[in-house]
Amino acid sequence: MFPPWRFKLREAQVALDQGRLEEAARLVADPTLKEFLPVQQLQVQIATQMARRALERAAAGDIPAGWQDLESAREISGETADWQNLRQAVAEVAVGEVVHHLRAGDFSGATSRITALERRKIPGIPLTSLLEVTRKLDSARKLSQRGKFVEALEQLSAAETLRPDLPLIGEAKRQCLEHAEKARLLLEQLHAAMAASDWTKLLAVANELLEISPDNRVARDARKRAWAEVGERIGDSRNLGETQHWTGLNGEREPARSDEPARSSPRFMLWIDAVGGYLVCLGDEITVGQAHPNSRVDVPIQADISRRHVKLRRVGEGYVVEPIGPNVTLDGKPLAGAALLSDGDEIGLNGAVRLRFRKPHVLSSSARLEIVSKHRTHPFADAVLLMAESCVLGPKWQNHVVCRDWGGDVVLYRQDDRIFCRAMESIEIDGKLHDGRGPVRPGSQVLGTDFSMTLEAV
Repeated sequence: MFPPWRFKLREAQVALDQGRLEEAARLVADPTLKEFLPVQQLQVQIATQMARRALERAAAGDIPAGWQDLESAREISGETADWQNLRQAVAEVAVGEVVHHLRAGDFSGATSRITALERRKIPGIPLTSLLEVTRKLDSARKLSQRGKFVEALEQLSAAETLRPDLPLIGEAKRQCLEHAEKARLLLEQLHAAMAASDWTKLLAVANELLEISPDNRVARDARKRAWAEVGERIGDSRNLGETQHWTGLNGEREPARSDEPARSSPRFMLWIDAVGGYLVCLGDEITVGQAHPNSRVDVPIQADISRRHVKLRRVGEGYVVEPIGPNVTLDGKPLAGAALLSDGDEIGLNGAVRLRFRKPHVLSSSARLEIVSKHRTHPFADAVLLMAESCVLGPKWQNHVVCRDWGGDVVLYRQDDRIFCRAMESIEIDGKLHDGRGPVRPGSQVLGTDFSMTLEAV
């Protein structure tokens, strides 16, 4: 008659043969069985199969499950030679995943995976150099986005010296060289267009340059200048009386000289260096409509829509959208009357213009309108900010304007009929140093350690 441990051994063997490794490991983990040699031999087999499965899972893309299998195998039979070899193989697969993230430009993802690998202290894996390469690639990308291609190439060359075995660095260098040459030619065209006051050409060249270096300050300034000049030509001298100037939250405004109602609120442009330009509307109610010489709407859009097409009102902590012109939709459905907006809702105007409503910051009633379609506001803005009590700028995803390279948040807020700027550091406003807080006005320039922005009257 077989002793009881034999039955347990047989049950574990069947589980192993059928690929039920966790069950087999559980059965042989009984402390009363460890003294028997056949059980010890079966434990080695289970651990070996589990370590091999670890490599299979890692190769299939499930690296966390692979590490878990390796840990289970180590607990069963210790760090055998086979286990160490398989752990090294899984680590190499993990390094391959890091390289994949580098190739995709996901440097934060690559960094987090390198850090996780470092905690495992696996010998023979050059993680220090890989982490330094990741930092240099990220730096090169940021420099390229700003149009600083020479500095970017220096970072890439240093990365290539550290890891000449990574082809992706050479590919990045070739692309950087191509962009550098293209940017050089575009800059020549940019300066020529500006010298000739060819604003249409200047705008086209600036936009083309921003496609390869989206944070290029020269291109952004040129685009801003071009749109300002184009705007003046659209309005021309006969309509200069229609110009609205921001004179404070309760300032007097000129009466409208057209058959349209006056704007509901003052506005200003917020130009953030290396980020973009934003049209800031200060009223509780704004109108969106067609841009034309006598336009009085708060958000004029160059598109085939009504002169006053839709109205947005701030009600408490939320916003209501109300159609004025025809063919207004909300998330693709016709909108017949006023409706409460939710974060992410899409407003359609006349089947062409699409606006996305965002209310990202839970502590602020301010919101953002993003132009999903390729239409432009006048003056041109990357987005429209509906500013309530405050507007938060900074690196966090929930900010009203995301400024990825900033070290911390900067807040514009309203107090006593004025607008103030607040930061967690000393800031310079119009050449005067302030201890983290100061008033701003149209024409103000605000400088911090890692940011710069300008307010401009519209």
